[in-house]
Amino acid sequence: MVRRNTLVFLVILAIFAFAVCSLVYPLFDREEMRLGLDLVGGVHLVYQADFPEGSSAEEQASAMKRALITIEKRIDKYGVAEPIIQQLGDDRIMVELPGFTDIDAAKSLVEQTGFLEFREVELNGSGQPVFLADYLEQENLSFIDTQEAGGRVFVVDVLNEEELIEHKTIAFLVADNGEIKLTDASGSPADREALEQYAPQGLSWVSARGDDGTPLTGDLLADAFPSLDQSGVVPVPQVSIEWNSEGGIIFDQVAKRLYNSGQYGVPQRALGIFLDDTLLSAPQILEPAYGGSGVITGNFTREEATELANLLKSGALPMPLKQPPLYQEKISATLGADFIDMSLMAGLIGIILVMLFMIVYYRLPGALASLALIFYGALVLAVFKLIPVTLTLAGIGGFVLSIGMAVDANVLIFERMKEEFAIGRTLGAAIEAGFNRAWTAIRDSNITTFIVCAILYWLGSSIIASAPVMGFALTLFIGVAVSMFSAIIVTRTLLRLFVGTPLAKKTWLFSAHREKK
Repeated sequence: MVRRNTLVFLVILAIFAFAVCSLVYPLFDREEMRLGLDLVGGVHLVYQADFPEGSSAEEQASAMKRALITIEKRIDKYGVAEPIIQQLGDDRIMVELPGFTDIDAAKSLVEQTGFLEFREVELNGSGQPVFLADYLEQENLSFIDTQEAGGRVFVVDVLNEEELIEHKTIAFLVADNGEIKLTDASGSPADREALEQYAPQGLSWVSARGDDGTPLTGDLLADAFPSLDQSGVVPVPQVSIEWNSEGGIIFDQVAKRLYNSGQYGVPQRALGIFLDDTLLSAPQILEPAYGGSGVITGNFTREEATELANLLKSGALPMPLKQPPLYQEKISATLGADFIDMSLMAGLIGIILVMLFMIVYYRLPGALASLALIFYGALVLAVFKLIPVTLTLAGIGGFVLSIGMAVDANVLIFERMKEEFAIGRTLGAAIEAGFNRAWTAIRDSNITTFIVCAILYWLGSSIIASAPVMGFALTLFIGVAVSMFSAIIVTRTLLRLFVGTPLAKKTWLFSAHREKK
């Protein structure tokens, strides 16, 4: 028993150390806590889809999924920090853009028509797209044809001191001595150091066009859907694409040119698929003609193939959004800082008062429960950060409320322990009996809280479309779930450490109100 308790104690310490590290240092790409609109300000929009008459429930569900992907890709490209895009019910979409200051610009960003186009992307000797980084390394100078007068052209986002210049063209020219020279769109020398941070994004490409110069765009794509390649022993997910009559002709012309771009059946250029200038995929052309249709193969999972097919069909929103939005609100960040400070102060005061009460009333068990409460707070905040949970003011309220509920389980356990002491049980027997007999009450009370949280979350996500209600329900649910672990496992483990020690004989340490025989 002692050995097992020691192992559990070490696991608890490891979890606590991990939780503290996740709060202090960035883990899993989580640099800081995600805060909601009411704390940092921004724009809150709720749209209702306008489905065509007679569309089936399955068609509507598919359209909503594609709409979410399209909006998410647009907003991600804009660079909004930690946006929230989610479906509410069957026909509503909620968009929250923290830090956004212009509500009209936010609406334009959501409602615009995306642009799907196809470009010829250069490949290196390994069949991978050539990025700007490849050309900034002198040892990769062999990629460039030194006899080519025009050099290579890249399109990257270049940040200068004053503004963000989108899609600035950078031409790479090769001098006779083999040195790479960089110029911007005006022909002036480009700053090599300023470009290096954009190296992973810059691709070498030219627009994919038919023999008559017509560009290959998403308007010519008739359909895209996930399918399975049955040619092997095990079916492999792939994406099938079909073009309309004009697109089929242009696609075959482009495919023939790309197929002939290499040697021995290995192409030097791939067909890059771009949505709003963001590369989705760069499949190689392995046959000279496709008859107006084709497949995109790769190391896809079923989910990845489905997502790519949806993106290919998501140049524009699959259905119109009713105007004006059901809800549109610009939230000021001025009060956010005050709310955070007051919430932190309220939480700190609440924790201190609860810990003081527990120590004064229950003495050593109360002190151990206070240590468990510190563990609880660190673990809950770590979970909030790692999931991540977007903390609104209501969500912080749910967390503060869960602090009191975290100690509630300990109160039930300690009162049971007092009853066991009163009938003359030893410390070890009193601990085990107290926890075992209090468990059913703790379980039932927390289950009812979980049910209430689920109802609140459902109401907030569907009927009333309220992010604060959802935030309150989610943080309270997580807080109560972690509190069960901290009360039943952590506090119990800490108490067991004293069994068999000289302190176990000093019963006054375990109850200030113990009944004497």
